[in-house]
Amino acid sequence: MIAPVCYHRKTMKRKIVFILVLIGLVAAVALIVRLLTNRGPKQGELRVNSNPAASIFLDNKNIGRTPFPSEKVDAGSYTIKLVPDTTTPQLASWEGKIVIGQGLLTYVNADLTESELSSAVDVLWLEKISSKQSELSVTTTPDGANVLVDDVTRGVTPISISDITPGDHTVTVSSVGFLTRTLKIRTTPGYRLIAEMKLGLTSGAQIPVASPTATPSGKLTPTPKTATSSAQANPEKPYLIIKDTPTGFLRVRMEPSSSATEAARVNPGDKFTILDTQNGWYEINYDGTNTGWVSGTYVDKVE
Repeated sequence: MIAPVCYHRKTMKRKIVFILVLIGLVAAVALIVRLLTNRGPKQGELRVNSNPAASIFLDNKNIGRTPFPSEKVDAGSYTIKLVPDTTTPQLASWEGKIVIGQGLLTYVNADLTESELSSAVDVLWLEKISSKQSELSVTTTPDGANVLVDDVTRGVTPISISDITPGDHTVTVSSVGFLTRTLKIRTTPGYRLIAEMKLGLTSGAQIPVASPTATPSGKLTPTPKTATSSAQANPEKPYLIIKDTPTGFLRVRMEPSSSATEAARVNPGDKFTILDTQNGWYEINYDGTNTGWVSGTYVDKVE
């Protein structure tokens, strides 16, 4: 009776060893597949609509025409350009920066007109945050626009709202002299919805010039001056040229941020030597003495 018992034990050991080897092989194959999968490009989705229809260029590569359904695109930052198909009347193209996140949707919606100043463009995308709450960030060109969420005033742009509930909302953005924009959005727990909106100038509108305003302390805040005295005819390279803007001027900030204090204003066509660059912003000497930062969105760089 001993021999059959020993044989049975040996058989069981062989089966266990076989099963362990098989499990190891399956795990190894799964690991290899996972590694190979991770080596592939990480992708997000891009959707583009425009009125009228336009050709879409992503980093100068034509990827199709609007309406452009949600399609997979490698995650990263891109320069996107919309070129209207129609030439009667001649419509202005639009160019801007977009971010495509891994596994996330980036949405571009544009109303193109005969002038870049009156064209309006919305760019929306999601950004992962550490909190389990949902957030909303709204920036506009020009900034200082009024923001309403579900018909409740929340402040002026640029603005970040951290107490917004997950779900569907209506965002309305308005500014004197510009067409009001209304967006239907959906916020998601654990993500910040970023909305960058270029407001279209109302036809024939005049942009009001800011006047000194009283602060809570009773002191007057001086109106930022337009700096043209330090603009150079032939500045040293590299230099920048101020482009047309919706407001007719470009704000100079004290720091490289759209939320930083406005130090001055420069005019389209002005040229300034570039002193420094940081995150898409350029430092210039705007009055011969003081320096400030201008956004690269409305400048042409000359090397």
